[in-house]
Amino acid sequence: MMALLFVAPLAAADSHTQIDVTGRYHSNWDDVRLVQNGDRVSGTYVCCGGGTIEGRIIEGRTLRYRWTQPGGQGLGIWDVAANRLDGTWGSGKNDHDGGRWDLTRVQTQSASIAK
Repeated sequence: MMALLFVAPLAAADSHTQIDVTGRYHSNWDDVRLVQNGDRVSGTYVCCGGGTIEGRIIEGRTLRYRWTQPGGQGLGIWDVAANRLDGTWGSGKNDHDGGRWDLTRVQTQSASIAK
């Protein structure tokens, strides 16, 4: 019982840790750029003619988003880790029927981009 008293506050503190997903990513669906402002996230991606992402971080480490591109739109969800976003995308109102969409950060926004 005593151990639970020490563990619970640490878990609660961790769930409120602010994360920042701003940066450039490589993914199984080509490159993605994200910018975070508070709990809101916006971005662009290269795949399939290009498109946009608008989303929100909820419950500390979950990013729910809407993707939009010419000819389609849908929903998705990513679990946020240190330099990764692992999740799924879907068509219409489904957030997973399209398959996996996993991103690995290659550069943060503040880093200079070599030309």
